[in-house]
Amino acid sequence: MQIVMGQILYLVGIVLTGYAGYSGLDWYFIFISALIMAVGYFIIRSPQIIGIVKSDGAVALPKLALIHLIVFSVITAPVYFIASVFS
Repeated sequence: MQIVMGQILYLVGIVLTGYAGYSGLDWYFIFISALIMAVGYFIIRSPQIIGIVKSDGAVALPKLALIHLIVFSVITAPVYFIASVFS
């Protein structure tokens, strides 16, 4: 069930980015979509995330969130700009 929910959030993030680019919405939707996708990743990998937080402390969660926000924005930015070309 965790994998399905995470994949749905991946899809929502990509579709939101494409819609934002096609509709001419602002660029910060790239990061909003990346955040949604990062939440999906955290849902899929929740047992590993809990283990990382237990071993590294409370600072690990914001660090992981920032790293995954940057990684997923690399995925969502081209989708946004390709969709903005077709608008």
